[in-house]
Amino acid sequence: MKLLNVLSTVSLFALSVKAGFYDHFRRTELYEIMDKSIPVMRITMPKANWTEMVDKAQAEAHKELKEYEVQADLKFIYEENEESYKIKIKLGGKSSAVLSKPGFNIKIKNNESLHGTKNFRLRSDQREPSMMRSRLTTDILQKSGLLAIEVGYTELYINDEYMGFWVVSDSIKKNWISRKFGIKEDDVRTVYKCDKLRFDDGVKKVNCVNINDDYADNMEPLYDFVNKVNAAKTRADLEEFMEVENFLKYMAWEWLMGSWDHFLSSFSHNMCWFLQPNGKWAYIPFDHDIELGEEVHAKFFPYMDDIYDPNDGDKDYDYTHISFADFEHHHPIIKILVHDDDTEFRKCLGDIISKAFNPEILFPHIDEVKNYIAPYVKKEKELNVGKFNKKGLDVYFSYEHFLLNTEYTFVYNLGCWLWYKGYGLKDWILGRYEYAARYYGINYNSTNPEERHKLIEPRPEPVILPYITDITYLDPKTNETFTERPEGPGYAYVQFGDNRLEYTLLENYDDNRVPTIGVNEYLRSIENGKENGKENEKENETTTEIATETATETATETETSIETGKENEEAEAPSTDKNCWANAFGYDCCDRGCQTKVVVVDDDGSWGAQNHEWCGIPKDCKYSEECPGSKLGYSCCEGCVVYEVDDIGSWGYENDQWCSTKTSCLKN
Repeated sequence: MKLLNVLSTVSLFALSVKAGFYDHFRRTELYEIMDKSIPVMRITMPKANWTEMVDKAQAEAHKELKEYEVQADLKFIYEENEESYKIKIKLGGKSSAVLSKPGFNIKIKNNESLHGTKNFRLRSDQREPSMMRSRLTTDILQKSGLLAIEVGYTELYINDEYMGFWVVSDSIKKNWISRKFGIKEDDVRTVYKCDKLRFDDGVKKVNCVNINDDYADNMEPLYDFVNKVNAAKTRADLEEFMEVENFLKYMAWEWLMGSWDHFLSSFSHNMCWFLQPNGKWAYIPFDHDIELGEEVHAKFFPYMDDIYDPNDGDKDYDYTHISFADFEHHHPIIKILVHDDDTEFRKCLGDIISKAFNPEILFPHIDEVKNYIAPYVKKEKELNVGKFNKKGLDVYFSYEHFLLNTEYTFVYNLGCWLWYKGYGLKDWILGRYEYAARYYGINYNSTNPEERHKLIEPRPEPVILPYITDITYLDPKTNETFTERPEGPGYAYVQFGDNRLEYTLLENYDDNRVPTIGVNEYLRSIENGKENGKENEKENETTTEIATETATETATETETSIETGKENEEAEAPSTDKNCWANAFGYDCCDRGCQTKVVVVDDDGSWGAQNHEWCGIPKDCKYSEECPGSKLGYSCCEGCVVYEVDDIGSWGYENDQWCSTKTSCLKN
């Protein structure tokens, strides 16, 4: 765990002209490294092992998939640094495993981590032309205040053979849960990875597995959870044992993404359920390569009134305009939480749109990521490397497709069973945004940034936009257009009549408020220094209340419970300033002075928080050099065992709390 990630790195909007996309949350160190420069991973193993792995990877159908895992060496090269690790590498992926470029699952051995990450996935994402969907969707989650895996990029070599440009993402394992929720790995006993769990009967619960192999038989908590959900009649019933508002916000996110690969779809998979220490169950989705209008087919939405044709499940419609009711698959829990009264769902949806899912926020971010990875994607596409499953389906999109699909162009691969197609990223976002704004009453045209993207109250009558529209298919080779989908192979660019809002970006828009709506209450309680959601009874040991660890998880990557209210005995009192420096920015100075936890440091000084507001920390505080983490409110470790190192210093873990390792330990 990188303790720096426990801090909120919110850059105060009042102090900046334009806050960056990541100013609300801090990424794990591995992904921060990947944001600065694309690293190289060099994996080496005995030639015989690689030959066998390639042989095991040969599959054109899921029934042919074989597991294979081997020990290997990893060199991680970044910014003129080279590090060596012992790893386990195995073939990975589900549907991607039967493509020509299957993925890998990696585990760092020997009680080490790769800059905070123990288990991660390497995926080619060859099925989607933008190579950005995994990244964007998880960025949106975090910026909205929701817990998410993280995503970055790397170049890969195996036994000195260049394998191309790959997507890196977290795996939800014991270590990940430990980092995010601040509990020991040995205590991670109630996290379940589930498939087809709809909460409509008690049968599908057997499709779940405990992610901790040591507790594989510990399934009763999950079975009890499923039975309670099935028996629930009201929201109040569900709130007794479930993070309801947090779940609702994820559902709003799934609908905006057009996510047919998580809970709301008929598949109801790629998700975990976690019974947290506070007794509440939390939802955690993963695997995000087919979001934002990727591979959307009519067969996924049998409830689209009057138009669903079971004989033509590939018929094209404008799915940016599909309603929530038509999108979700009549889940009983969704009837209780949304269809019976969608007030709270609307509130969660509005918060995502205000903070993350709008053109002002996302379009510049798309441009930034696209420009960053473009040279590597170009190299990848030109060399066409890493395709070692010779029996697999060779789904191919060109560099031109990448450039177009990261903008407004819908790219359709007319080969490969007519399956692989994707909206232009900006086109999907604009269409989905407009539908949500018109239906749920969100201001999309005000020139006042305080009103733009905010819920309109009282709520206006919903406007329903059609998903049936004139569709044109353009042959990019001949520039011919067709009103019917042409025969493959080849490609087509799809155009949807006049179905898009004429939109003008509002300059300098941002919503810098720390997310509080729909955040995980257990993580919030950690940030607020509560144990099991109860206020710390120690009268003089108050805690900084910045509203959410998921605010600090989107806002950061909170990886541990914070030791609250512990006064920094090593901090010397500063000289008293008659004028507080923070007043110049509209904030008070912190009442606790140098004993305030540092939440963020920017060019103007160190910031803490009190009464849900930012406050300035005196500039002449003196902290213990022996215990660097003391300025963050952490105690010194009694021992010298180091678990993690970050920009602040070295960290240990004692008495179920992170502690700052003494500098004298490091001299011995």
